[in-house]
Amino acid sequence: MDKRFKHTLVAFKICPYCMKVLTVMCHKNVKFEIKFIEMHNKPDWFLKISPLEKVPILIIGEEVVLFESAAIMEYIDEITPPKLMPDDPMQKALDRAKFEYSNEIIKNLYQFIFCTEQDKFVKLKEWLIKRFQQMDEWLKDKKYVNGLELSLVDLNFVPVFVVLNMLKPILPCDMLKDNKKLQNYGESLTSLPCAKTGRVPDYEFLMIDGIKNQNTVLFRSNPCYFNGPKSSRCCFFGK
Repeated sequence: MDKRFKHTLVAFKICPYCMKVLTVMCHKNVKFEIKFIEMHNKPDWFLKISPLEKVPILIIGEEVVLFESAAIMEYIDEITPPKLMPDDPMQKALDRAKFEYSNEIIKNLYQFIFCTEQDKFVKLKEWLIKRFQQMDEWLKDKKYVNGLELSLVDLNFVPVFVVLNMLKPILPCDMLKDNKKLQNYGESLTSLPCAKTGRVPDYEFLMIDGIKNQNTVLFRSNPCYFNGPKSSRCCFFGK
């Protein structure tokens, strides 16, 4: 590969925004290297090249550094035809707005998962249920957000349904129970090959251990589950 176009993704193993980028890169069969860092111990070389000191960043060649998951996803889509992003300016703008919508859902979903305060936990759950109802209304009778064909906006939502699937055994309620269209949408996304290859093999274990170690509301609601043998927690997804 020409070194000018070598792609190196810098990521944190359980970062959902990194999962978005990995999902697109796997879907598009992009060749890349990956470097994992620990967010509580960011290396100096990373701090020097990441403008916001966040992941993901994509290093292209030896000089160009792309940051922000949406920018990286659109870049990958542009260089690997056929494009998943629509050409129509209005539809493209609507999809970009939904990129940001997915970011808000992911941010609040992760706050919910790692929440340690009961009152805040309940408020976050209510906020998420409302957003899921909105998404269910958007979908109507469509398989994907824009119709029958997968588009880039759909891959933005993959981390949401990966996490919800993982949490099914421990959530105090099914937040999608009244949203059948959204359930079907989530099943369509998580059944994509890139939804499985776009996350690290130990993702589930790292998430579960994080929930336990931070003494979250989820952990306190079902400590027996978290303290059980790891083998019993290894069935969130099929092979």
